[in-house]
Amino acid sequence: MKNQIYRTVARMICEGYSRRDIAELLNMSVANVHNHIKYARSIGVEARFDRGRILLSRAPPHIERWLRKQAPEGATAGDMILAILNDAYNEEMKNES
Repeated sequence: MKNQIYRTVARMICEGYSRRDIAELLNMSVANVHNHIKYARSIGVEARFDRGRILLSRAPPHIERWLRKQAPEGATAGDMILAILNDAYNEEMKNES
């Protein structure tokens, strides 16, 4: 892509903008936004929003620090929250049997 609009789109996705909002703000179609995201990801530009970050931002600072220390390299806050929920569920199911 000649221009670097895909970087702007990728940054906005990472900041939590919806595809529809990006399309409106950048005056392009949602399909065009999708194509920019797809291209950015194909060349290794981060273009994903970790919704777990929102939950983590509401946690007390000591919990956020603890979770970040537990996370393997490359894991997102969402990955860690899902892993904790999965562990809690499996533990509860084990105790019920």
